Parts: sequence; structure tokens; C-alpha cells
Amino acid sequence: MSAKITELLDKDIIEPVEGLTPWVNPIVIVPKQGGDIHLCIDMRRANEAIERTRYSIPTVDELLQNMNGSKIFSKLDLKWGYHQLELAPESRGITTFATHEGLYRYKRLLFGVNSASKIYQHEIATALAGIDGVNNISDDIIVHAPDQTTHDRRMHEVLQRLRDSGLTLNSDKCILNMDHLVFMGMLLTEKGIGPTED
Repeated sequence: MSAKITELLDKDIIEPVEGLTPWVNPIVIVPKQGGDIHLCIDMRRANEAIERTRYSIPTVDELLQNMNGSKIFSKLDLKWGYHQLELAPESRGITTFATHEGLYRYKRLLFGVNSASKIYQHEIATALAGIDGVNNISDDIIVHAPDQTTHDRRMHEVLQRLRDSGLTLNSDKCILNMDHLVFMGMLLTEKGIGPTED
């Protein structure tokens, strides 16, 4: 666990807590394949005190309806998920957790906060608002177009917006310039939208 704490500190995701704090959440260690771990915070009690924000998350059907006629598809994946969004200093205290090395709190949005998915969806959608042929559900972004020139123009605009918003892509999970693509369990092709074989 010490290595995970050091990693989170080095990535500026958490910070040490000095002095007294009104909140201390329990931690849950979840093993990953390969011997690494997920350090999770049990936010159930804290969530009772968090004032929830309400943003709608689009359904897959809502996103897919404007993809008809598209022939070129790309799927972009944002790196570090919720951790890309910084918490306001006054909101960090409620994320405090205790370890054998002391108290820490999150500087960035974390999984387990009751409204995290809606906040994240809203921030990504806001960053990409107004670009035709671009949709997202959480950290999965799809860029689609009827031709390569339009696709490339849209992709350039998406990359510029992501950069301007301080959002980072996970290049290992990005799929570019495809004539078919699986997005949220649906197969997208120039012939239309359908289920995958799976």
C-alpha cells in the first residue's frame, strides 16, 4: 500500500492532511491482476453529506441516433478517469482517509462520490459542446463523420478542446480512423448500427 500512496502523491491525486479533520473515511484495498492494487475509499457516510448535482447522462440510443451516414469512426479514451477533474480545496476534506502512514485526502474527483459520474459526464460534454459528430459517455468519446476530411477536421477540434480543458487521452486505448467500431456494446459501420456478435 505504501507504493500506491507514493504513486498517488507523485501524480498529484492525493495530498497529506495536517491536523484535525471532521471526516475520515475507511479504505478498501482491491487487488488487481499483476499484483497491483486499487486503493478505494468507502464514501457511503460522506455521500450522505454531499450535495448532489443533477446532470443527465445520455442513453446509448440518444448518442447513436445521429451516427447514421457516418463511415469513419474513432474512439478516444481519457486517461485516469475521474482523477482528471480537480476538487475545489474546500471540497477535499470530505475525502480524507486514514492509512498506517497518516491521513490523506483527494485533490481530484474520485470513484465512490455519489455524483461523480454525472459531474464527469457534464465536464466532458461541456468541453466538447458544439462539435458536430462527437459524442461521449463518461470517458469514452466517439468522433464520426461521413468522410475522412470531415472526420479529420472534427478530430483536430476535439483534440484542441481536450488540450484547452486540460484533459489527457490514454493513447493505448484510442482507436482511430476505422470503418467499423464497437461503442457501448454496439457495432457502428457505414451500413448502420447493430449488435456485436458478443
